[in-house]
Amino acid sequence: MMLKGRLFLFISAVTYGVVPCLSAIAYRGGLNGVTLTFLRSCISLPFLYLIICMEKRPLKLTYKRLKQVLILGFFGGTMPILLLYLSYQYIPTGTATALHFIYPVAVIAVLALIYRQRLPRTTVSAVLLITAGVYMLMELNSIPDPAGAALALFSGLFYSFYIIYMNLSGLDKEDHVVLSFYVTLIMSVAALIFGVSSGALHLSFSLSSWCLAAVISFAVTFCAMPLFQLGIRYCGAAEAGIFSALEPVTSLVLGTFVLGEYKSYSGFIGAAFIILGVLLVQRRNRGLLLSR
Repeated sequence: MMLKGRLFLFISAVTYGVVPCLSAIAYRGGLNGVTLTFLRSCISLPFLYLIICMEKRPLKLTYKRLKQVLILGFFGGTMPILLLYLSYQYIPTGTATALHFIYPVAVIAVLALIYRQRLPRTTVSAVLLITAGVYMLMELNSIPDPAGAALALFSGLFYSFYIIYMNLSGLDKEDHVVLSFYVTLIMSVAALIFGVSSGALHLSFSLSSWCLAAVISFAVTFCAMPLFQLGIRYCGAAEAGIFSALEPVTSLVLGTFVLGEYKSYSGFIGAAFIILGVLLVQRRNRGLLLSR
């Protein structure tokens, strides 16, 4: 199960790493962060519901589970994605992704300081390597817009909440298709309300951007999101946070060879640090599992 969980986390991280590249291309056709957040969730929603009906998966939740899903969907699902996509409009996607990756450190800190988890030295070493690597990926010579930097940082903090809360609440043990449906539904409603009230939601952009929004929606909803949930189930929150650091490595490769973004040698050294940190965790016989 541990090997399977790590494979799921790897595929999820790579899939999430493709999204910034696709988003940057979609923005050229007139799409913005708020609209993309809404489309990412609502496009795939009918298909999720169709799968649930065809496979006769139970949708009913207890009152306790419903409250937990609402908390997860808004604070862990909507907020990090909305803030991250908004940050892309102020600072480069690479810088935003690097700042967003405060969350592996936040996850480890919460587990160690608040929940008194005893962390193996390999885990601590991996986090240090990944943290150094992520910030080497940033464009250190440029001063990011303070608003964009704050948005990206808070997106990472909210995402750390998503990882920890899913594990501690036991939601990672729920049916991953049903959970994805509810989280996606909450994201759709929240993004719609925010977009309409702020005037940022508009559907007038190029056909290519529509297609890219659909690709992002299906890739995240049917691949990255459920595989990440399963990865947390099998490996625990700490290891899930560490494996997610492969996301900026994917973004670096695509940004260099697809978008033609200039990357310094320090960026590739940072990517090597991240891979080394993940390999440290991979060598452990078993992952860190949260006890409830």
